[in-house]
Amino acid sequence: MTPFRWTNCYADVQASKHDMTIRSYFEDVIVPAIATLEEKISALGRSHSPGDVFAQADMEDVLREAKLAFGLSVQSIWERQFRAYLRGCAKELRPDEPLENRVARADWKDLQKHFRDLRGIGLDNFPSYQTLDTLQHLGNACRHGDGASAIELSKRCPDFWSPVPPMPTEMHLPGPEVAPSVAMMDIPVESLQEFVEAIAEFWRDAEYIYNESIERKHPSLVAKLAREREQRHWLPQATTTK
Repeated sequence: MTPFRWTNCYADVQASKHDMTIRSYFEDVIVPAIATLEEKISALGRSHSPGDVFAQADMEDVLREAKLAFGLSVQSIWERQFRAYLRGCAKELRPDEPLENRVARADWKDLQKHFRDLRGIGLDNFPSYQTLDTLQHLGNACRHGDGASAIELSKRCPDFWSPVPPMPTEMHLPGPEVAPSVAMMDIPVESLQEFVEAIAEFWRDAEYIYNESIERKHPSLVAKLAREREQRHWLPQATTTK
């Protein structure tokens, strides 16, 4: 079987550290910040001061808002990385077309189309795609509040909301089910980490394709790829036409 290859661009080189950037942001910024807030909440919970019970509730709201902000920032970092990558590819591969400007203005759906057009493979072929697509809905919900993305997010990630106790039968009014509000969303730290790992995984997969696409490989790269093919859970293959 022939590995999938694309036309390498300088944008691939520029993206080589993107996985490290997003993981460092999680480990060195998000985790310490959340740990600090959680410690403050714990300290207030241990306090015997009457007013600290209210301060604890306020700090819990701060923690929830911080996680919303971190969800948005993770999505923003990913989108800027991805958009800049596509703009670089468009500039190099289609210099005589206005594609770079279209990429700059494209929404998530069109960015995926441009990726397939420029790289010859669909973003939805990457194992990280489903998580990245969910991250897009999270970013929209955190940025804009209640709406279509929040509704979709509530279906994909119901654990982002605390269960609501059922209303008494006599108080239940017929009508369409109402999606939970973004104002009540509490993103688990584990989910933030999953989004970060999906971004890092995408860039590692892109780097693998880049290495496979190098025409004249140094023996050390040949050996590295041989080991990597044995260890990887995803090996994109070239499509054959009959």
